[in-house]
Amino acid sequence: MVQADEQTAGKGRKNRSWESPPGGLYFSICTGQGPLLPLKGSIAVAEVLDELGVSPKLKWPNDVLVEGKKVCGILVESLEKKAVVGIGLNVESAPLIDSTCLSDLIEGTVQKEDLMKDIIRRFYGQDSVLEAYKRYCSTIGKRVKISTASGEIVGAAVDIDGRGRLVLEGGEKVLSGDVVHLRKDEN
Repeated sequence: MVQADEQTAGKGRKNRSWESPPGGLYFSICTGQGPLLPLKGSIAVAEVLDELGVSPKLKWPNDVLVEGKKVCGILVESLEKKAVVGIGLNVESAPLIDSTCLSDLIEGTVQKEDLMKDIIRRFYGQDSVLEAYKRYCSTIGKRVKISTASGEIVGAAVDIDGRGRLVLEGGEKVLSGDVVHLRKDEN
């Protein structure tokens, strides 16, 4: 496990920059590889936020939202036989306009080290990953637009399969991509 108070070169999916100012909780867990790691990281954060009285939702595949705003991102990178699960949680500040932070959502303060320990404990203590993920997932049941390496896909998200893929109405399965939840009037 590696933890930082600030990242000067944080990154998100597709090598996008990730704002990591002082006041956030940024850490990585080195673990064995597995198809459900982004889901496991998201669930661990969501369960800890739930314990704090916050009502998190998970946007497939790797965003933790509260009241429609991003509070945490998860990035999984594979290395030979291991994987690194990076978690960036906004604790004291929200670096982007469409983000939020814990200090705006709860009374009092939380100790970042305690938060990190609780998230790690939950990450390794999960039994039914898919069941827990589906309980928090805000993407299932929504009409979505997914940008993938091979193009855009639009459809209704109906499930998450055993490999963590998003299942669309008609049976198409998507392993990764950028998801936008569409309003009813959007195509």
